[in-house]
Amino acid sequence: MAPNLDAFRESMARLAATVHIVTARSSGLRHGMTMTAACSLSVDPMSMILSIQRGSATHDAILASRRLCLNMLAPGDDGLAMRFSGALGHRGEDRFAEGDWLCTSDAPPRLRSAAAALQCDLVEAHGFGTHSVLICAVSHVHLGSGATALVYANRRYGEVHHAA
Repeated sequence: MAPNLDAFRESMARLAATVHIVTARSSGLRHGMTMTAACSLSVDPMSMILSIQRGSATHDAILASRRLCLNMLAPGDDGLAMRFSGALGHRGEDRFAEGDWLCTSDAPPRLRSAAAALQCDLVEAHGFGTHSVLICAVSHVHLGSGATALVYANRRYGEVHHAA
């Protein structure tokens, strides 16, 4: 029996995930979007796997530039996550009007306050349904001062608290 689409969406809402803003730079313009579909692929070589909607401008910028920065948000960055999700109506360069962004030469923008930021090179992209699965080699790791990250579960932002 095939799963019900509404039930699948609800089950995915219950799946806790770290919140990221993935950024890219293409043709001199900065692009970025909120995403939770990212995880480590390998330590050797250091690599990540991401799933990103093909209809987004950020997707196209990543494929054009072959570079991205995966900015892991810190607790309290839920406003920034909303801004880059498009839910508040912000698009393109306007999304970068908030946050402390390091923007050098043609590198993808890096959020200075991120719990961690991974500069990556795109190795492979594979289409599946409405998304592309990106395999990325990590070229630089920037660790923030905090040891926890913003998470999203049950349609809310929060942070993980460990039992004593």
